[in-house]
Amino acid sequence: MNNFITRTVSGTIFLGILLAALIFHPVGFGAAFLLIMTVGLCELYAMTLPDRRALPAKIIGCLTAISLFLLIFLNNMLLIDRRWFALLIVPLMALFVVELYLSAQKPFDNIARALGGIIYVALPFSLFSELVFVEGNYRYGILLTLFVMLWCNDVGAYCFGMLFGRGGKHKLFERISPKKSWEGFAGGAVFLMAATFVIRIYSPEWLPVPAVHACALAAIVTVMATFGDLVESMFKRSAGIKDSGQIMPGHGGILDRFDGALLAFPCALAYLKIFNIEYF
Repeated sequence: MNNFITRTVSGTIFLGILLAALIFHPVGFGAAFLLIMTVGLCELYAMTLPDRRALPAKIIGCLTAISLFLLIFLNNMLLIDRRWFALLIVPLMALFVVELYLSAQKPFDNIARALGGIIYVALPFSLFSELVFVEGNYRYGILLTLFVMLWCNDVGAYCFGMLFGRGGKHKLFERISPKKSWEGFAGGAVFLMAATFVIRIYSPEWLPVPAVHACALAAIVTVMATFGDLVESMFKRSAGIKDSGQIMPGHGGILDRFDGALLAFPCALAYLKIFNIEYF
């Protein structure tokens, strides 16, 4: 019971901060997600680069990630143009040069894992800006809708998994996550699809796309969020840890909360861009 109360309180506080950052002002959005991204990247580096001699690689990786986020964010606010993206060359090249002066036995590991963190954590968070800005105007509806989809998928998967997936008969991916079941996956998909139709009926301004594309986005979120959860579980299993961090009592770390979004939201953005779907 105490753990349930802890999870509820910390989850409510986090949800309130997240909603406030999204709703009130684009600068609040930028500041909040820049902080969330940085903490998440530090959690990943703590798993993948535990050696103290890898500290320079982690610092440069974080600086590169922060630069990437700010450049995309400021470009979407129309405060800078794309020429400034050339600045990313400096920290990226520094990552290679600095390893020349360190005594790491496997410098390639430091470089590869630092770059992997940028791709896995920093790039998805940075692309959130692409979802909330159009020609410099801030519209948070589609990103908030994707978060609602993600949360509905998690709730549906958990409830259906607990009700129908116990006993280990239909494991989803036993090698990585023994507790996940196909029943939970199906429940998350059904609950998410139902929530998507409710949003379209009662808050169409949040998801102003044709029904077929709304269903496609729901399917993308269901599948890729599940893969995102499994990928993070793979990293944690490799590192021999249960949670990525302790920033949220009862929930774990930032990566534990955003693992599904890291894969699902960029794929949803790609779908919207490829099919040239207006979502504002």
